Amino acid sequence: MPGSPYLDEKPPGILTWPMLIPILLGIFLTECIVGVWVWTSYPDWRFLVYIILGLDLITLIVVYVMTTRVQGENLE
Repeated sequence: MPGSPYLDEKPPGILTWPMLIPILLGIFLTECIVGVWVWTSYPDWRFLVYIILGLDLITLIVVYVMTTRVQGENLE
C-alpha cells in the first residue's frame, strides 16, 4: 500500500500481524477442537466451554488495547 509506514521495516513490538495471526489462529483452532469435544462428549462439563469463550473475549480485549494504545509521550 503506497504511503504505508511498514514498507521499509517491521514495526516494533511483539503484536505485529505476521507474528500475531498464526499464534491467534493456532489458539483459536485448538479451542474450537477442545470446545466441540467437551460439548459433545462431556455434557456435564459444558461450563468449561463457557470459560474458554470468556478467556477468548478477554484475549481479544487485551490484544485490541495493546495494538491501539499510543506509544511515546502523553499527547494530551
